[in-house]
Amino acid sequence: MTSQVVPIALGFVLTTIIGGVFASFLQQRAWRHQNAERLRQEDLGRASDVCRTTSALVDKRAYRMQRLLWSVTGYAEGRVALELLESRLVEYDSTLVEWNDELNSRLAVVGAYFGRDIRDFVDTTVYPAFAQAGGRLELLVRAARTGAEHLDSDEIAAARAELVALNSAAYRLGFAMMVRIRQGRVGRHAVGLLDEIDLNAG
Repeated sequence: MTSQVVPIALGFVLTTIIGGVFASFLQQRAWRHQNAERLRQEDLGRASDVCRTTSALVDKRAYRMQRLLWSVTGYAEGRVALELLESRLVEYDSTLVEWNDELNSRLAVVGAYFGRDIRDFVDTTVYPAFAQAGGRLELLVRAARTGAEHLDSDEIAAARAELVALNSAAYRLGFAMMVRIRQGRVGRHAVGLLDEIDLNAG
């Protein structure tokens, strides 16, 4: 009788232990999967917010610049009063302050959630393009204030071309971020994570 009980008891103990270990393994795996999914959803949600706010501000500044240029050319042609030109300049200046307030933090957030390549596109393409177009536009405003005869038609044409290029860059930026969100390549899965960035690079 004893010889039969021992193997049964031993089998019961082993089955209980192995079953418990296996159940614990399954539970841990399920928890890791749920946690990974939670983090993924958080990344997607935050990346969507970054995409929306960044795209909105880029579009806002580009549109304010376009409105200001329309006012400059309208004033030069006698179709727009100086008061409207000044009003559009105030609108543009307000957007410029909003833009410059978070210049570096916006760049860091874009890089953290969308990867090094998109961050670099903003830093080396979008930002310089806005700076160049903004500088030209401000010169045109100053020229218009001194008299319509001081406006250079070539400079106006160049400003228009720069705004077209800005709109193209803004579209490409927004499209790239949206594609990354759709692919799930954001946050922890972004291209070029923060630990790969050389913070000592010039």
